[in-house]
Amino acid sequence: MWKLRDIIVAVILSVVCGAFYMGWDYLTTPLFSATFSPVIAGLVNGAWWIAAGLVAYIVRRPGSAFFAGVVSAFFEFVFGSPYGAGAIISGLLQGAGAEVGLMLGGWRRWGTGMMMLSGAVGGIGNFIQWYFQYGGNQFRIAVVIGYLVTTLLSGAVIAGLVPKWIGDALNRAGVVRNFEIGRQARGTAQ
Repeated sequence: MWKLRDIIVAVILSVVCGAFYMGWDYLTTPLFSATFSPVIAGLVNGAWWIAAGLVAYIVRRPGSAFFAGVVSAFFEFVFGSPYGAGAIISGLLQGAGAEVGLMLGGWRRWGTGMMMLSGAVGGIGNFIQWYFQYGGNQFRIAVVIGYLVTTLLSGAVIAGLVPKWIGDALNRAGVVRNFEIGRQARGTAQ
């Protein structure tokens, strides 16, 4: 069951990530769309669903990855994303993907492999949107497969490992000791 503090920290982290996403939009869109193949651009995609992994890893509640994906994308949109409402669709798809990854572990496994799986599955949401909304279906099959592979890898590392590292660092510092991550680390899970 979600507690008020879970919701508050989920929203705060999602707002911060939404601001980061908006900046990431303006940094990467002109650079990658003008100079690199989508396969290369896929290497940085995981940054757009990092909130899903970070919030889920800290609060460890079913639905937390999806919640963070949607809320962070909503704030990305509010802060002025060049993708407009497409940012919200991204949050829905990427957050749902990350949530499915965690569901496969029954929302009970939080190790490196599970976090990487969740981040990678979030990439499937990104791929679906890219393929159908952003013209991915116009590329040769080799580019489409390459984009999928680099997006999954990016999701595993950037949206899976990085949130785990951040969450573990916050836990070691005592910042999240009253959240499920801290209770489980102490062996006092409720």
